[in-house]
Amino acid sequence: MRKRRCVPIVLSVLLTLGCSSDGLTRVTVKGKVLAAGEPVANATVLFMPAADTKGEGAIGTTDKEGNFTLVGSRQGDKGIVPGKYRVRVSRFMDRDGSLLPADIKEADHPHARESIPAPYSSADSPLEVTIPEKGGEVRVEIPVKALGKS
Repeated sequence: MRKRRCVPIVLSVLLTLGCSSDGLTRVTVKGKVLAAGEPVANATVLFMPAADTKGEGAIGTTDKEGNFTLVGSRQGDKGIVPGKYRVRVSRFMDRDGSLLPADIKEADHPHARESIPAPYSSADSPLEVTIPEKGGEVRVEIPVKALGKS
């Protein structure tokens, strides 16, 4: 009887530690995106695995202060596998320079253009971040100013 009571407790502890459907352990990561020291609002932040890092990477959306929380890419698992990542930051603005929400459909805004300068908005972004084994907070610092009006 005692062993049966322990099984649900052990399972809940394992799930809390970040095990996912693909067997990889994920950690919770929150962060902040800055461009030339200023917060980047309404941006999509994509963490792409580099070197020998396993997993699909993760994605997040920044708030008004540039803060984000990462979510596993395809399966929606919370967090990210510890390791080294290249980081791509993307944010669109309208023809008049006004910022568009991160979840826009390009078809609805045919004149939208990227407000984060290349190469930081491309798949070849030089931005790199290492996610520690315990997760935590990271900063993504773009060394140039982003375009657009807040």
